[in-house]
Amino acid sequence: MTATTRKAPRTGAPALDIDQRSLALTHVHLYETHLLKLTRSLSERFGNPGVGDERQPCVIDLAAIADSGKWIDFPALVSLLRNYRLEPVGVVHGNDQQKTQARGADLPVFDDQAVADTPAQPQTRPDPEPAAEPEPVEAAEPVPAVEPAPAAPAGPVAPMILRYPVRSGTELYAQGQDMVVMNTVGAGARVVADGSIYIHGALKGTAAAGAGNQAQARIFCESFEPEIIAICGTFLDGEQLARHPAWGKRVVVELVDGQLMVHPFD
Repeated sequence: MTATTRKAPRTGAPALDIDQRSLALTHVHLYETHLLKLTRSLSERFGNPGVGDERQPCVIDLAAIADSGKWIDFPALVSLLRNYRLEPVGVVHGNDQQKTQARGADLPVFDDQAVADTPAQPQTRPDPEPAAEPEPVEAAEPVPAVEPAPAAPAGPVAPMILRYPVRSGTELYAQGQDMVVMNTVGAGARVVADGSIYIHGALKGTAAAGAGNQAQARIFCESFEPEIIAICGTFLDGEQLARHPAWGKRVVVELVDGQLMVHPFD
């Protein structure tokens, strides 16, 4: 018996269709960047975090703080929103610095993806004229190749050093550096560094190290009384830490297997 091959009849219908109408997403309008204030607002609205629940896609809307110049810890913000059943898929609005920070945290900036309304029209070219006979050109003498000088090795980057108290409402960012605070970080103040943070005084505000995705970054302080601590976007707030055995002591904070560990030391 001979097997025969049958072809599926052509129906003329496409296999799929693309609908480019925008999908309505929840907008999280940011009016503050302080994680403790954001945590309290989310808690007041949603209650306790819904661990294990399905998350709702959302975009982070920065229109209200685009002119503020405030630094945003996007990894920590994404982690916080996920705790409250929200899944950030991108950012809208914001200034250039905030957009750069968002892209550094792998968040697309949707309002930068503009598409032209009309396609470009092809340009018509005139018929080429007959080419003239080329005149003979004398060969130039060869130029000896010059090898580029080897690049000088980059030296160590000096830390940002703050000699005075960091007072409430102040936000300081050490980009590409460690930060050394030779005084106190007051309640309501925030210090952020791409590297490690060394506080030779009390930490009563917020300290966020490893903002440049340095998981090896550390936070050192002489008296541990923070509102928030964070490394690489993983954070704990003071309400979680107030009963910690290291509260009020000299400590080092490090990230171990995705968890923040606080160790007192002498």
